Amino acid sequence: MDWLSPAVGNIFEIKNLLFLLAGVSGGILVGALPGLTGTMAIALLVPFTYGLSPETALIMLGGVYVGAMYGGSISAILINTPGAPAAIATTFDGYPMAMAGRAEEALVTSAVSSGIGGLLGTMALLFLSPLLAAVSLRFGPPEYFWLGILGLTIIASLSAKSLTKGLFGGLFGVLISTIGLSPSTGVSRLTFDISDLLGGVEIIVALIGIFCIPQVLNMTDNKKLTEGSETFNSQPANMIKVTLSVVRRWGNIIRSSVIGVIVGIIPGAGGNVAGLLSYQEAVRASKDKDSFGKGNIEGVIASETANNAEVEGSLIPLLTLGIPGAPQAAVLYGALILQGLRPGPELFSGHGAIITYTFILSLFLANIFMLIMGLAASKYYAKALKLPTYLLMPLVLVLSIIGSFAGRNSIFDVGIMVILGLIAYGGTKMSLAPATIALGVILGPIIERGLVESMMLSRATGSLVQLFFMRPLSVVLVAIILLSAMWPLWIKYKEHKNATGSSPIKTYAPVKKTKGALSHFSSNVCLGISGLAIFAVTLLNLTEVDLQSAILPKVSAILMAMISIGLLIKAWNLGKEKKNTIKAADKTWKPGTVLVTIFITLSYVGLISVLGFFSTSFCVLVALGLLLTPKTPANNKLPKIIFSAVLSCAAFYGVFVKLFNVPFPTGILF
Repeated sequence: MDWLSPAVGNIFEIKNLLFLLAGVSGGILVGALPGLTGTMAIALLVPFTYGLSPETALIMLGGVYVGAMYGGSISAILINTPGAPAAIATTFDGYPMAMAGRAEEALVTSAVSSGIGGLLGTMALLFLSPLLAAVSLRFGPPEYFWLGILGLTIIASLSAKSLTKGLFGGLFGVLISTIGLSPSTGVSRLTFDISDLLGGVEIIVALIGIFCIPQVLNMTDNKKLTEGSETFNSQPANMIKVTLSVVRRWGNIIRSSVIGVIVGIIPGAGGNVAGLLSYQEAVRASKDKDSFGKGNIEGVIASETANNAEVEGSLIPLLTLGIPGAPQAAVLYGALILQGLRPGPELFSGHGAIITYTFILSLFLANIFMLIMGLAASKYYAKALKLPTYLLMPLVLVLSIIGSFAGRNSIFDVGIMVILGLIAYGGTKMSLAPATIALGVILGPIIERGLVESMMLSRATGSLVQLFFMRPLSVVLVAIILLSAMWPLWIKYKEHKNATGSSPIKTYAPVKKTKGALSHFSSNVCLGISGLAIFAVTLLNLTEVDLQSAILPKVSAILMAMISIGLLIKAWNLGKEKKNTIKAADKTWKPGTVLVTIFITLSYVGLISVLGFFSTSFCVLVALGLLLTPKTPANNKLPKIIFSAVLSCAAFYGVFVKLFNVPFPTGILF
């Protein structure tokens, strides 16, 4: 404990406190903006830490890491778009809470859960590092494969309307994740001879498209929102009451923290997996499973506690073994090397111990700062939802474009984002949850890595079955997967049996449709035909690709084809049930405004490189604002729309160009 006194003294130096505060504040800002990730922020700041002391540099970068993880929940709750992949599970219940006027409650819940998860994760980092790092070393390719499959079992919770369609969406997401060069052989797959696809589809680009574009179009489609003076009527939250409500759910907090730390120490798993697994366990443990996805506070607690505990979990293998547990931790590895520190056991001895424990203890303070900032600012964040739709929706669209461009400075990525968004929007009309597609995109690389590397190992061991089913950790994971997959089916069977009083008899009852949604019959036909088309295109594109590179996309396409055939058979049976057949579409749905919005969006993407980013963004903000303004003679919103467009473009320029050096395209205009 010789390190304790000097480490605490280092933390409470005024300079270090100011850098920590700046790091947390900047991290929250970065996390809240779709497309700007904590990894990007840390990478940009590392060169500037060269002139700082090791303690100050690590304190600031740790603050950015902590703040960015929490910041991702802000946009997830307010606009249904995860600011970072780790916040994907937060959208499931956080956004429905916001839609019900409980945005401030959701934001306070997120801040408290994030703070508690971070503090518990830091305790694990401080006291259990050597033990937990040893566990992470036992994870090999087979365990990574089963970990990805375990993540896919959450589809049962995300697709309450149809598990079959949920599996369809998950497999489609896995196919998207395999586009580009094979990570094991470097062979191109599903690129259709388009060179820009060789780099694959960035996860954050896919997530923005899958979550944000459908939300933009749904806002356009909702006449009630466009006619109101305010988008939502937010209900003020009692901060103390909400905080106590979160703390009382200590079982969820402890379970989610443990999951977050364990997933964090597994290199490459990440906060997105931690949040998803924790959400699944929260659903399984709840007595009110049907409320999840509709604004259950337990879902927000589970996701945010887990992904913030994952932050410290990812630092355990980094500091003790020199193995980064997450992309952000990998960048921190570079910062340590830059400061002359070599991650590993020597960090915990001599002078390195003081620096290391200063960094670890500073994470306690970083989480406290983050908690205070989150609580203090929640009511102001929530007010963003009170913007009229004609101002809010165009801003969300432009932020989506910026976020998808900022990662690789590629207009092609913007196009991919929009295309995936339109596909996801079409999926919502067929009762296909966009979250299932996102789940497949996230877990696909983990599954492929484990599968391909296991195949390579089996050539040396001689038995693929032994690798997958005989290793102790694999056996445990397979057992958990079976339990996770069968539990929702068992619950539904029991509920159905109790409701009917006898063995279930298959019936085809009319399905309650949302506005503009296709009928059960029509959606099954559309998905079935689409799935078979995707199957044919995938196999044709993989004819000359080796087995190792093609196995995951081929298996995914084959499973999609089987599900598609099942959907078509079900549609045939529905067609024969004349009394229960529903008309093809909701006649009250008038998609004119949606089609115009899609046209403006596609024109936006096409004209950015011609006219320049800011001039095009200004035109889009004004055009969409006028499109969504209620058409009454006395309702002249043009000055307000123009002022908002100018202010927004100025803010984008200051934050993205001046602060983060994003090289937006320039054209004929600005």
